[in-house]
Amino acid sequence: MAHSVGAILIIGGMAVVLLSQILIGIHAFAGNPVSGIMCFVMPFYVLVYAKRHSAGRALMRAWYAGLAALVAGVFLST
Repeated sequence: MAHSVGAILIIGGMAVVLLSQILIGIHAFAGNPVSGIMCFVMPFYVLVYAKRHSAGRALMRAWYAGLAALVAGVFLST
């Protein structure tokens, strides 16, 4: 039972992380195309951009929640 819950948490966490990062990039492209390109090229610019904008901060909370679900799923599946 723990393995199936762990697998669901891993898949769900990865989906939330990926979706929130893509949405931050889209938000960056909508505001400034140069910032959008930097979000996709520079590894930690997504964090810098997200701290500056309120929508980015909300999406970063979702990103952290997805990361927590991913870690919890890994611990449950081992």
